[in-house]
Amino acid sequence: MTLGALEREVMRVCWDERHPVTVRRVLSRLNLDRAQPLAYTTAMTVMARLAEKGVLSRARQGRGYVYAPTVLDEAALAVREVLRTHGDAAVAHFAAEAALDPGLRERLRRLLDERS
Repeated sequence: MTLGALEREVMRVCWDERHPVTVRRVLSRLNLDRAQPLAYTTAMTVMARLAEKGVLSRARQGRGYVYAPTVLDEAALAVREVLRTHGDAAVAHFAAEAALDPGLRERLRRLLDERS
């Protein structure tokens, strides 16, 4: 799954926060460095679509929602997509490569645990 530029920006904010966030919180962070601020509805739509894609989880809080990443970072998202696309063949390849690096092997183990 390829994320668009705005989707990547939203995900970076969510990963940085390290706890569930509201659309308003993400929007305020996104608009810090923008000459042309994003509209609330734009951020809300992007976050809802990311939830539909399974990249963010969404839970009702009051009248709105809070969102949390379902993957650790952008690299984990890429690995998840490779696993989804190529399944067991990808796991076998990663496992063979991980034999060379204990840190990589442990990261693969965590990602596989996260997947299940």
